[in-house]
Amino acid sequence: MNRRKMLLASAAVVGATAGAARLRPGAAQAADAWQLRWAPEAGTHGLAAFEGVEDDRANSHPAGQPHIFVSGNDYRFNMHMVDRDTMTDRQRQEVRGMVWGGADLILLPGETWRLTHRMFIPGSLKATTTFTHIMQTKAPGTDTLPMITMSLRRYSGVEKVELVVSGVTVGNVDLVPLRNKWIDVELEMVIGDAPTGRVRWVLRDGATTVIDVTRSGVDTFLQDRVRPKWGIYRSLGDTSGSLQDCYLLVNTLRAYKWGGAEPPPVGTRYEAEDALISQGAAENNHAGYTGTGFVNLDNVAGSYVQWTVNAATASIATLSFRYANGTTAARPLDVTVNGTLAADELAFAPTDGWEDWDTRALAGVRLRPGANAIRATSTGSSGGPNLDNLEVQLVSGPADYQAEDATISQGAVESDHAGFTGSGYVDTDNISGAYVQFTAVGQATAIAIRYANGTTVDRPMTLTVDGTSLGTVSLPPTGAWTTWATTTKTVSLPAGTHTVRLTATTANGGPNLDKITLS
Repeated sequence: MNRRKMLLASAAVVGATAGAARLRPGAAQAADAWQLRWAPEAGTHGLAAFEGVEDDRANSHPAGQPHIFVSGNDYRFNMHMVDRDTMTDRQRQEVRGMVWGGADLILLPGETWRLTHRMFIPGSLKATTTFTHIMQTKAPGTDTLPMITMSLRRYSGVEKVELVVSGVTVGNVDLVPLRNKWIDVELEMVIGDAPTGRVRWVLRDGATTVIDVTRSGVDTFLQDRVRPKWGIYRSLGDTSGSLQDCYLLVNTLRAYKWGGAEPPPVGTRYEAEDALISQGAAENNHAGYTGTGFVNLDNVAGSYVQWTVNAATASIATLSFRYANGTTAARPLDVTVNGTLAADELAFAPTDGWEDWDTRALAGVRLRPGANAIRATSTGSSGGPNLDNLEVQLVSGPADYQAEDATISQGAVESDHAGFTGSGYVDTDNISGAYVQFTAVGQATAIAIRYANGTTVDRPMTLTVDGTSLGTVSLPPTGAWTTWATTTKTVSLPAGTHTVRLTATTANGGPNLDKITLS
């Protein structure tokens, strides 16, 4: 029997809100608000508030360790001139990810998040001519590119604090007036590829707002999920002579998710060493694992670990595999759920060593009521990575996606015809090409479209998923604009996040669209 540990059970965070306007386009439902999901205090939670601590990961300066530690109620990041990262042309002392109630906080495409903290930048931490990042968002994995960076950079000799999103400068302000005092930082983001990504960046010096800038149409997602980092990550290529021993202080870290007052996902951890193992062995010779060990899969295609995961009802889940890969090449795994392929050759990138553990997330996995078999199988002759555990986070609520919360082209959100769900529906313009585009989470074998068509003729729409047309869906008359009907289209969507677009094909436009449901 698998040993399970229930996670994510802190009533202090669940349901707390902060009032502010969201960034996500579309009409908001009345119950939507900022839901507090993460609120560590340095003196209470310590470094366990983070998924990982990258403290001198090259072991370049043992005498200076620890470089990252709790100092009173602050997280302190020390940087010395002799410190080196695994790439010796740079330095890194950072924490990564967010943990609450023992479970990783997972940020996915289509979601809107606000991250806040307070920071103290001393006179010794200077802006440079190359990069000096003090916050980033990245995908898990060694050496993945950042999506968002907050950095200290010199422009014609002037020190600035700047925010850059996938190469686009969102804004910058003078650094000097912000030194040696506590500054409040807010970063709000709609997670998604351009043009759906959006950010808002705010810096406050006490009661004074130094900058409040928003940029739409930016790319805030790379792969897997979004994971923030805090600390100092800087290049040694500075030409201004600004590098010196320094530090950074951070406290009052918070993460808010925009949405209704639903509870956070329920997380359960399943240890790999307690699962069914084929062509592999449970070992404990590499530190940093959870439970009593990890599974070292044999170097052969077909070796696997299979967990039994129980769900009380049919559910949507995010699977997070904790692993280590001390080689220089990715070790892919096929992930199946109850014998159905959920991910084809999911890549598990190299980590900095066999004792450096990271995660790989797979969102949108559908579980049936009762026992579910989740198997991770090596696809190459080198086998898979070392697997530590599987964290399963069940997402509450139905797999409904309201049209009024989607991206709308040539149409408007309305609410004058009764019978809709959510806060309204979309009335597409009477023109060919008008569309509604949803960000939805698979796996799915069917998409149900709820609509009303008060005319006497069909108003067909083309269904496109991830840029591929799945044909035209007939949406015939329903008898009245207050009479709603459902048409279902058979699909085959793997686990993950998908773009679903319904586009009008005639000059009449489409019907009134209420929602889509994936099942």
